[in-house]
Amino acid sequence: MDEDIITLLDEDSGEEISLRIIDEFDMEDRSFGVFLTLTENEEDAEVIILEMIEEGEEMLLQSLDEAEEDSIYDYYDSLCDEEEE
Repeated sequence: MDEDIITLLDEDSGEEISLRIIDEFDMEDRSFGVFLTLTENEEDAEVIILEMIEEGEEMLLQSLDEAEEDSIYDYYDSLCDEEEE
């Protein structure tokens, strides 16, 4: 099994979602992972950011709060822009 692939269960729909981690970054003493959704049709793939919370030896993934989602995506975009320069 590929260690970079994570399968999550959507509690609302019961659907399994497979994600590949493509990047990680820190912001304000918090850690985030950048994930690509794995779908049968590559055109349907999306990039999503989830907060990564260490709890003992386990890593929990948490969706972003709507109020802060834009600022976190903007921060990641600025990191990518800096890396390109």
